[in-house]
Amino acid sequence: FLKTTAGAVVAGAAAPVVEAVAQRRDGPFAAPPIELVRIGYVGIGGMGSAHVNNLLKVPGCRITAVCDVNPERTAWAVKTITAAGHPEPAVYNRGPRDFERLCAEADLDLVYNATPWEWHVPICLAAMKHGKHAAVEVPAAMTVDDCWALVEAAEKHARHCVMMENCNYGRMEMLAFHLVRKGLFGEILHAEGGYLHDLRDIKFSKAGEGLWRRAWSSKVNGNLYPTHGLGPVANCMDINRGDRFDYLVSMSGPSRGLQNWAAEHF
Repeated sequence: FLKTTAGAVVAGAAAPVVEAVAQRRDGPFAAPPIELVRIGYVGIGGMGSAHVNNLLKVPGCRITAVCDVNPERTAWAVKTITAAGHPEPAVYNRGPRDFERLCAEADLDLVYNATPWEWHVPICLAAMKHGKHAAVEVPAAMTVDDCWALVEAAEKHARHCVMMENCNYGRMEMLAFHLVRKGLFGEILHAEGGYLHDLRDIKFSKAGEGLWRRAWSSKVNGNLYPTHGLGPVANCMDINRGDRFDYLVSMSGPSRGLQNWAAEHF
């Protein structure tokens, strides 16, 4: 590290290195607070539109750019944002990679995306590359290599990259977390978690998530949403706040629900 830093000084490129080190002095990475968070939102479908409405209710947030492959969705976002009394956002809807233009030229602090899953990592990487923090819907990535790509980009560019795992913050999950912190369960030695959500109707829909989400279930056999059940348990057991996951065993049975639904309806 010292040799690398010294080399950067000689090359006249020390400022970004020193700045990044200074930002990390209180931990792995600490960003200064932002009084007004300017947000670029990418992917304004079912979840994206819900998040746009949520962000409009959060003090200190301003959606200043919107991006979607469907111009009708960006038009909806503009109408919704301005109706809430905020300035009209910049619009990016020139195709599936127009998020790159948003990340490069828009004056933003955060790029938040709720796109089909294969776009999560490219959008987050583009955001961090251009100096923006990144937030992404579940699941953040679909391969271990892509998980590492997000970690390495966050460390390289000193920017936060957060998966918005909403199930960590449900009322029952927060109650359990609070009781654990109060010591009312004693020493936690073992935990089980799960997540049940009947998505057959959504996955076979001819609109919205049905246009892309079913494909993942067709080619991947397993739990595609493991963090919904695992996240709250990890919080209660201090995973990544002391302890850590050392290894993982994955087992899966046949996809009976989707198979039977398809046979009955199609």
